[in-house]
Amino acid sequence: MHKQIEYYLSHLIPLLSQKGVEVYIKQEIAWGVQLKVTRNSDRATINLYYSEKRGLSQVISAPKQSGLKAELERLLLGEKKANEPTGFHTWQRWIGSDECGKGDYFGPLVACAFYVEDHQVEELKALDVQDSKLLGDIRIVQVAKSLYLKYPFQASCIVLKPTRYNELIYDFKQQGQNLNDLLSWLHEKVILELFAKQSSAEGVIVDQFTRAHKVKNRLYKRNPALSVMEQTHAERDIAVAAASILARYQFLEAISALNRKYKFVFPKGAGSSVIKAGQNFIKEHGEKHLCNVAKLHFKTSQSVNGSRSPDIPQDASSQQKSTS
Repeated sequence: MHKQIEYYLSHLIPLLSQKGVEVYIKQEIAWGVQLKVTRNSDRATINLYYSEKRGLSQVISAPKQSGLKAELERLLLGEKKANEPTGFHTWQRWIGSDECGKGDYFGPLVACAFYVEDHQVEELKALDVQDSKLLGDIRIVQVAKSLYLKYPFQASCIVLKPTRYNELIYDFKQQGQNLNDLLSWLHEKVILELFAKQSSAEGVIVDQFTRAHKVKNRLYKRNPALSVMEQTHAERDIAVAAASILARYQFLEAISALNRKYKFVFPKGAGSSVIKAGQNFIKEHGEKHLCNVAKLHFKTSQSVNGSRSPDIPQDASSQQKSTS
């Protein structure tokens, strides 16, 4: 199985499970993988193919009357094709923002914003800009480098390394706030930084991570005239898709740097392999260094530390002025 199909499946299967769709057969086929899925009495087949020339492609088959097929097409083919800016707005110049790393125990939290003008949409599509979840890591690196080279003044990223992340999340919690508040603060920072360079932007679209519209509320306090939209599946917008690619690229670069520094392989996610890696890391480098590589407030820390609560960095100091 090609690594890019494996990566796509790591996102697809949990997403299907959330929708109540069960994968009852997974088998390799010529040039790809076939999934046979069911929900109640409704069944469908998903074929996934990958080639260097065409990238990832999906084929969905089911009876014509299948409601499951229609939903799968919206979920999969819609995300693959839906990079049209007119899907959410009619702006001619706008900023998209997305993040990466919030579900990964190891590594940083990254937020990126990207500015787009409508005449650049086809150029971006030609570079293979799409939802980063549909691209493997190798392709992410290639597309991200092309974006930085071709559009050097149209991106803004903040990489919140684990040490700083742990300090900030501790301070946010002291103020009665949570991860969504930290995320909204981070999005605000990258958006305003980019808007300072691209002030002709007519609006901002953010991939929605909370129904409380926290990014919109924060930006309204700083610039009431700026139109802000928080939208689910916002990666369908080309600006958000570009931001998602750059965020993923910066996350991968940071993980690689940690691998080199500690001569250790940090797995992604927060599952059983991550727990095992955390336990091995403590054996090799000591628990005091865990705050430099991991997000300590994750429940994963309790498993890594033998059910103990994670230690808060002793040098964590209040950032109330900078986070307000």
